[in-house]
Amino acid sequence: SACSILELYRQILSELGIDVGSTSRAVMIRKIKHEVLEFVHGKKMKVVLIIDEASLFQLGVFAELHTLIQFEKDSKPFLPLVLAGQTNLIDNLTYRNSMPLASRVVGKCHLQGVDKKGMEEYITHHLSIAGVNHNIFEDAAMTAIHQGSGGLFRKSNHLARGSIIVAARKKSAMVTAEHVRLAATEIF
Repeated sequence: SACSILELYRQILSELGIDVGSTSRAVMIRKIKHEVLEFVHGKKMKVVLIIDEASLFQLGVFAELHTLIQFEKDSKPFLPLVLAGQTNLIDNLTYRNSMPLASRVVGKCHLQGVDKKGMEEYITHHLSIAGVNHNIFEDAAMTAIHQGSGGLFRKSNHLARGSIIVAARKKSAMVTAEHVRLAATEIF
């Protein structure tokens, strides 16, 4: 979420089962690092911090997040960090205050949307899971969903679901491009 760095530290500590007990950044960082080192050295485990929807972070979080993953002058990656989010995540890492974190990035991956055939397979698969064994989308509707979603599954889910609802309201057995268009105006 768009939380502050302190809230992020509280969430991490909570997931580690550690009572926060302090509002000091330094104390929270020290507790997190101690727990990570306990996992790595004491329990011989590997730890990875994965943050989804990181693109929603306030810019101040990017400015300070690098302090959490610094261990022994960066000699070992005791706490690898994976940030996932929308495309503005990359933009957020280009700000001057984000440079200490951005300089530690060792790999980037940008997922592209699927092509129309992949979208058709995805929707058909989900229809079969729902017990629908025949295609209820006209070809033009599939094209509209693919174009409207940019090939992204989350957006296509909303468009497909919304267009099925529109088709049902209109008592139509097939979902048309017009149904997708109407669903898109209500969803996006």
